[in-house]
Amino acid sequence: MMDERSTPDPAAAGRPDPRGGGSAADRLWWYRDARLPDPLVPPDRRRSTRRRRTIDALACLAVSTLCFSRARSETLLIGDWDFYNRMPLGAPMLVALVLNIVGTSAVGFLAVQAVRRVRRPVWRRLAAVAAAAAFLIALNFARITHEGIDRWTDAIGDPGLLALAVLTLAASLRWPHEALRAIRGLALIASPLGVLALGHALWMFLEVAAGPEWRRVDPAPVDRTPPSLRRVVWLVLEELDQRIVFEARPTGLELPELDRLRRQSLYADAAWPPAGTPEISMPALITGRPVVAVAPVSPNDLELTFRDGEKARWSAYPNVFSRARTLGYDTAVIGWHLPYPRVLGRSLGVADWRPSDAHEQARGDTFGQTLWNQWASLAPPANVRRLASQRFAELADLAIRTAANDRFGLVLLHLPVPGPPGIYDPATGRLTAWNFTGEGGGYLDNLALADLMIAELRRGLQRARLDDRTWLVVSADRWWRASKRYDGRLDHRVPFLVRSPDGGRATHVDAAFNTLATHDLVLAILRGSIKDTDDAAAWLARNPAAPPRAYTSAGRPIY
Repeated sequence: MMDERSTPDPAAAGRPDPRGGGSAADRLWWYRDARLPDPLVPPDRRRSTRRRRTIDALACLAVSTLCFSRARSETLLIGDWDFYNRMPLGAPMLVALVLNIVGTSAVGFLAVQAVRRVRRPVWRRLAAVAAAAAFLIALNFARITHEGIDRWTDAIGDPGLLALAVLTLAASLRWPHEALRAIRGLALIASPLGVLALGHALWMFLEVAAGPEWRRVDPAPVDRTPPSLRRVVWLVLEELDQRIVFEARPTGLELPELDRLRRQSLYADAAWPPAGTPEISMPALITGRPVVAVAPVSPNDLELTFRDGEKARWSAYPNVFSRARTLGYDTAVIGWHLPYPRVLGRSLGVADWRPSDAHEQARGDTFGQTLWNQWASLAPPANVRRLASQRFAELADLAIRTAANDRFGLVLLHLPVPGPPGIYDPATGRLTAWNFTGEGGGYLDNLALADLMIAELRRGLQRARLDDRTWLVVSADRWWRASKRYDGRLDHRVPFLVRSPDGGRATHVDAAFNTLATHDLVLAILRGSIKDTDDAAAWLARNPAAPPRAYTSAGRPIY
């Protein structure tokens, strides 16, 4: 037993005697006295902790900003006056972007603090791999959003990028500590992007408040009686390719409605579109003049440059609709990709449109929809197909109802099929967001959808008892861009079909011509100078429209 003289005196040691009286706090002397202040933390340690957490927060902000590259580009980096967007930029979109970026970076910051407390080697390695994967995914979002970055990576190619990603993940698994430090350093380099994005978003609140006004179409029915009951429905399909549809159709692909329409129509097998992009070809078709370049000048207008160098505002230039209204016919447009109501509203009785997924993936009508669309943009393949199928369904319904309305003497339907992405499942006969059969397979599936759309259109005209006085003109805004990748050949020709109300036998036109001749052809039909397909063939022979000699890689025509 220990000698009492050897027992240290608690009082002498400056501690309360546990054997004596006093409060419970005095007796529990082996714990820190709760009444005493917290021990002081050295200032250097506090500064180091704050510095480390600040760097972690900036790195997470950079990764989050890179992940939302698509939403940031559509919201903040507006280089075309929002001309191609249907939803105007507003405060809900800006709030949604800031909330998504800050919220995601906050979650990442908490995850980083949790990783710092991990001591087991296995978990440390998994954390390093997860951090590397998150950073690579963020960089890929930036790559697929910005064409400049994508061009830089084209030199490496997809196999090279995949190999680089695999090597990065393997290195993270092998050297987790070094990998985490390297990823943190690289993210810190990109951190000014996140800070600028938040600052830019706050500044855009002021820009939105003072931004340009978007013009809305104000329907104005024609106050004159049309000179006849003749009608024209002009259907322009996206990337409808002459060779793939009629001349080199893949085995197993059936297009019964297009085949039936060809047997009853004037058909040309040497028709060339006025351009290889819809923003050039559609103004050319509508004005009837060869356009070689376009440039947005406001949310409501496009500057056209014609072949002879003349420039004009699209909204102010005479077009097929204004001329048809002069004749006494009311007009309508249901379109895709271009804001027809904002530009041509004065020449139209009714107009509606949907934007291309190339310009609007992360916007929405409400704050909640915008929030969801910005998150959905993190899965581009599925999101693009979801939006394309949804917008086509809306346009198809509008197109059939508008074409079957006897109020309109001229109806233009510009629809986004059969251009990719694939949004149709021929096996079930339904639209789908999960057609991942590849670019070629998606295009062929969409061809079946275009054929079905033509059948529904003709049935709608029959139900409305308008088929016996409606001319149907079917063409394309451009050829299929990926046809060369599909079978090694590139052909710029597009189908051109003109069916008179009484149908009849097929009439073949083999001379090469530019489909912008459709402008004058439609007006000649409405005037009554063309009564059947033989007259239409003779008219094309008398009014040749020279096709472009070639097209640039950007789709501009060369005359």
